Amino acid sequence: MTPIEKVSDIRRFPRLNKIRLGIKKEGARGPYPQAVDYFVCPDEVKAVHGDTPRELPVMFPANDLELVAPQWYKCYSYSQGLICKGDGKHCRRKVDTATGDFANRDTKHWVLADSVCDPEHCPMIGTKQCRKMMSLLFILYKVPGLGVYQLDTSSFYSIVNLNSQLAPDGFLRHFTRGKIAFIPLILSLEPQVVNPPGEGRKTVHVLQVRADVKLEDIIRLSRQAPARVLLPTLEEEEPPEDLYPEEVLAEAEEAAATTAGEGEATLKGGEGDGSTTLAAPIATEKKEGVGKVGEPAPSPPKKPKTKKSAEAALAPATAEPAIEGDGFNINLTWLDKTLKAIKWSEDTAKSWIASAFKVDTQGKLTDVLSRLTRDQAERFTEEIQDKADRVQPQLL
Repeated sequence: MTPIEKVSDIRRFPRLNKIRLGIKKEGARGPYPQAVDYFVCPDEVKAVHGDTPRELPVMFPANDLELVAPQWYKCYSYSQGLICKGDGKHCRRKVDTATGDFANRDTKHWVLADSVCDPEHCPMIGTKQCRKMMSLLFILYKVPGLGVYQLDTSSFYSIVNLNSQLAPDGFLRHFTRGKIAFIPLILSLEPQVVNPPGEGRKTVHVLQVRADVKLEDIIRLSRQAPARVLLPTLEEEEPPEDLYPEEVLAEAEEAAATTAGEGEATLKGGEGDGSTTLAAPIATEKKEGVGKVGEPAPSPPKKPKTKKSAEAALAPATAEPAIEGDGFNINLTWLDKTLKAIKWSEDTAKSWIASAFKVDTQGKLTDVLSRLTRDQAERFTEEIQDKADRVQPQLL
């Protein structure tokens, strides 16, 4: 009897679990993710390496960086999971067959379609639904079990550090004849002083790859030919909760729904109650290629928002500089201060407005804001004030 062609010769590693870089904390406005300086591990890993390990002995099961550390722009939706995946030039996204737009909470049918990936002008990056991500797949060889663990990071500094060691032209490969598979290494979280654009110097914890064996041992191990294996398909349909907070995705989806006339934020007469609802989750049936969405789930309880934004949008004209629109004034001092607090540039604000309201965003931000309706101005100011109120340390 002969083996089955393209079946009998396949070896695939199972995925055992995930390692995370953040935890959920309870705040006055609900749960939010917070970065930590240790690996957040499942119980079987804690039993070997402790509750808060900062180092993990690892091996990579393949030499191909695209297999053990794939890197993509990934965009997530609260109701639809992964809706777009690109490389900065080309992408494949879930498209609503009825509207031709991104699949959303009201989508009944979607298809995967190829499109252009343009990070400089993508409104999804402005709403933090899309970001660069590296997914590491590695073996924890001191932990019982046969398989690999997955760790996701969206940290620019972590991605650069790992590529500098593991990429085909990385430092480690200079000594290993281009190999990284089955060489014992240390994956660590280490403090690094950084100076992000528009911010001051600060210390963050980023990923590093190091070795705790002698260089001659690494060279010797690299001469051994590893077995041919296939790694499991990445678990990427559901957003990593430590990188994509549910509330961020829910609010972004609510903004899109409000644009389509389905939002519940209202402003009657000359007064506003400063409240709105977050996106209602939808039970989904996720599939590759063509998907069908189930019936909408009951809406969650309404979550009150701050009134500061409504007051800022509806404040009467004063001696202070302001943007005047149809029935509203936005204080420019407040606007500049709030945008700086949430680290939004004018282009980011305009991208959000384009995504939420589908209005003309040509010209300066002040010109764009003056074109909004009263309800749109309130929604925009509520959005940025609410983000300013909830500023938390970003996950690495």
